[in-house]
Amino acid sequence: DTTGSYYVWIMNGDDGAAAKEIDMAMKRLKVKPPTSSSKKSSSKKKEDGPILAIFYPATTVDSSGKLKVTPRLLAQHHCHPPPSSPEVMMNWANTIRKRHIREFAKLQHDRKEMQLLKERTEGYKESVKEDKAREEREERELEAKKEAEEKERLRLEKLEQRRQELLEALPEEPEAGSEGVITIALRFGDGSRDQRRFLAEETSVNDLLNWVDATHGMEREKIELSTMNGSKTFVYVEGDDDDEQEESGNVTLVEAGLGKMTALRVTQIVEEVDDEEEEEEDEEESENSDEE
Repeated sequence: DTTGSYYVWIMNGDDGAAAKEIDMAMKRLKVKPPTSSSKKSSSKKKEDGPILAIFYPATTVDSSGKLKVTPRLLAQHHCHPPPSSPEVMMNWANTIRKRHIREFAKLQHDRKEMQLLKERTEGYKESVKEDKAREEREERELEAKKEAEEKERLRLEKLEQRRQELLEALPEEPEAGSEGVITIALRFGDGSRDQRRFLAEETSVNDLLNWVDATHGMEREKIELSTMNGSKTFVYVEGDDDDEQEESGNVTLVEAGLGKMTALRVTQIVEEVDDEEEEEEDEEESENSDEE
């Protein structure tokens, strides 16, 4: 049957276990056992014989409000004699079908409603699953954001402490015109300026970068100093790195070849993002949008 509106159940009662299962099914389905009429008496007695019955899945609502399907007896053949051919049995089944046309129509309606309920339930479960996955993802993102914010807070706290130490370690500004004094004039991207004198032989380029960091709030590792014509560029060098190039922050102002009055441009270093990292970020964003 392409509609799936009925099933055929055939069982042989010769086996003891099967007979017991048949008796249980008959009681549950409220099927009458086969009987025979005595010739000498009008009384009927049970006998072994075939049972032919039609059931339909009645839809009910249980105490919890959920739909429940219960088999209900629609008709039972007397089997005196049983149908002698498939044609006879189908004629009997069609007669029952016509007699109970409303029940069959209700059955088809209930089946459609149950299918819709199943689809809605599955859709709801899938929606709940997606919502849970989204909430977990948002929770992970929030946790990662909190960790990043805390990490940044600690970094800025250390940075502020470092700037205070750099400011305290900044040597006193020498008198103008003194021997070995260089005047450094700074030019910032926003148009602002600053100027200070240093002892050329005792001051390194790192000291200039420390000065910019402590007084102007620009991290020394993220800026570069360059002459106005761009011929020389200097960056901060950590520790005792031995870099003999002019770009090394370890060299003194004299070794760097700076004159008594030097103007330097302060530029923020732009970090280059690797192409592979950009592709990975794009893929992650694409996956997140697909999940949503």
